[in-house]
Amino acid sequence: MDYTDTPDPRSEQTATAEGLREQAAACRRLAANARTRAGRSSIEALGDHFDEQARKLDPSSERR
Repeated sequence: MDYTDTPDPRSEQTATAEGLREQAAACRRLAANARTRAGRSSIEALGDHFDEQARKLDPSSERR
């Protein structure tokens, strides 16, 4: 039996987690340019949410 075409769920989770980490980083970059404290806080909270979701999917994806 050939398993080369079978997707690896672990690698898919890692890729998804990495994408979420990239979104979190983008939120933090945007937050730096926010016009109000409330706007900055909201965008940073969204980044934190993306990081938390990534951590749940793949704890080893956490950036150091």
